Amino acid sequence: MEYLTLYRIEKAAGKLTKTDTSVTAIAYACGFNDLSYFIKTFKECKGITPAKYRKQALATV
Repeated sequence: MEYLTLYRIEKAAGKLTKTDTSVTAIAYACGFNDLSYFIKTFKECKGITPAKYRKQALATV
């Protein structure tokens, strides 16, 4: 289960940096049914919220 969650987070991270799709749509597309759980899990894995991750990734491009 942990592997699947990490895989989903990595897919979401890629979509956050390569598309302008909303965080909510990305969460659902990556298999998360609860947005707050997605944000919490993303922050635990990456140390930053999805929105901040996107902003930070776009700032370095």
